[in-house]
Parts: sequence; structure tokens; C-alpha cells
Amino acid sequence: MKPVLFEFLGFEVHSYGLLLAVSFAIGIIGTSIATKEHGIRFSTIIDLGLWILLGSVLGARIVFILTKWAHFIKYPDEIIKLSSDGLSFHGGLLSGFLAGFWFCCSHKINPWKLADRVSPFIAIGYSITRIGCFLDGCCYGKASALPWALRCSVNDSLLRHPTQIYSLTGSLIIFLIIWLLRNHKQFPGFLFLLYIGLYSIVRFIVEFYREGPIVLPCLNLAQLSCIVSAFLAFGLIRLRQLKLRKGVYDAVSEVNR
Repeated sequence: MKPVLFEFLGFEVHSYGLLLAVSFAIGIIGTSIATKEHGIRFSTIIDLGLWILLGSVLGARIVFILTKWAHFIKYPDEIIKLSSDGLSFHGGLLSGFLAGFWFCCSHKINPWKLADRVSPFIAIGYSITRIGCFLDGCCYGKASALPWALRCSVNDSLLRHPTQIYSLTGSLIIFLIIWLLRNHKQFPGFLFLLYIGLYSIVRFIVEFYREGPIVLPCLNLAQLSCIVSAFLAFGLIRLRQLKLRKGVYDAVSEVNR
């Protein structure tokens, strides 16, 4: 673990913060390249990225505080202390999407088409950020005696499930799936919804090996969020596919009349 990578001009450069910034930079550059053929300027993508960054960080922090409200009532001064283990990815994803949706609508850009273009880079960015979690010693797993167990917690030296690496690996697999489907013939927004569904499955599995408060028998709050997200994502995909097929069927029927 190496929470602080180096010092620059007297300032400590933290591994999590740096890799989070790298993930956003890759997202902006990748999205700019992917949307170049659609005539969207690089400056517009930068503005979009800044809005998404602001929205996702605020949303991720707010949702995290809400899930830990009992702690923050006792220690309200910690609300503004942003740390690597003080953000909710589900909250960040939702608020980041809403910020991007608003920006796209205000600039007359199809938000669902753009969401498809961004999706592969969300997966890559998540993988990079999990490297930051590993170096920072947060988001660690339960104690384990498995051969690949590592000392990956900043709080102790126990051998634990390296859940940061589990998440990283799962996100890379999701990236590969989405990248192979990037030229899909489905409806706009298909890849984004697919990402949410696949991420929810991976996160649900990884959570069995992470430390966290149980709210239902064998399930924690993150897993409940994953269940809701997966049902919504795959449910919307199915509904849109049925609507698309109905439209094709109606069009064919009209031609054959």
C-alpha cells in the first residue's frame, strides 16, 4: 500500500486522488475520440466532463453520508472530509448521469447516444480507480487464508480478500464486453444500461467478500442497491427491445398491406 505516491512542491499527491483524476482524463479523451465523427467539439466534451465530475463527486458523497447518517450526526465535522472510502459509486453514477443528461439536453446532444459512447470508459475508469483503492488500503475484503490473500487494509496487517483487485478484474471484463458490442444495432442507451446491469452483478458478488454492515440476512446495503439497479437496467433493456421489435413488426405489416 502507498496512500501517498510522492510530494510535489510541498504537496502530497495521494494515489486515490491521482488515479481518480487519471480515470476522468481517459474518459474525456476517449469520449472525444469516439464522438469526433458526430461533430462534437473537444471543448464541449471537456465541459461535459467537468459537469459529470462535479455531479458524480457531490452525489457520491451525499449518498455515502446518507448511508452513514448515524456516524455523521455524531461527527458532523467529517462531512466535508472527502476520502477514498467516503464515496458511493452508485450515487456518483446516478448523479453524474443526471448532470450529463442535463448538459446534453441543454446543448441539443442526444444523451442516450452519448451515454453509449461513454460507457466503455466508465468501465476503464472504474478499474483505474480501484488501483487507487488498493494503494490507499480502502475498500478491502474480509480476512482470509486463501493463497492470494493480501495485506490490503490500511487499518491492519491481516491477510484479506483483495476485493479491490476483484472489482478491477470484473470491470475489465465488463469493458471487453461493452467494447465488443460498441457497434450494436440496439436502441440508444443500450450499452449504458448494459453497463449498469453488469456492474451490479459484479459488485453484488464482490460484496460477499467485503466488510460491511448487514441489513438483511446475508445481504448488505450495497447488494440491495445492486439488486435494484440490475432489475431496472435489464428491465429497461427488455422493454426497449420489445418496443423496438413491435415497431419493426408494425412497419413490416404496413408494407405488406
